[in-house]
Amino acid sequence: MGCTNGDQSFLRDICSSKLNVDHIERLETNIMETICKLEMIFPPSFFDSMEHLPVHLPFEVKVGGPVQYRWMYSFER
Repeated sequence: MGCTNGDQSFLRDICSSKLNVDHIERLETNIMETICKLEMIFPPSFFDSMEHLPVHLPFEVKVGGPVQYRWMYSFER
């Protein structure tokens, strides 16, 4: 199973080098709707703390700026 279109666009927008505050606020709303849609598809046992974490990513982007300057993925590879 792959990512849904909502997940893909959310992660692409979060990792963007150009950020717009209005767009980030829209992402906060959209990720909540995406998680609600996933809750209708998957059983409750699927959801744990990891499915809740994307809710906090737009706030982290607003506070800290573009993620490519803070995430460690380039160093972990």
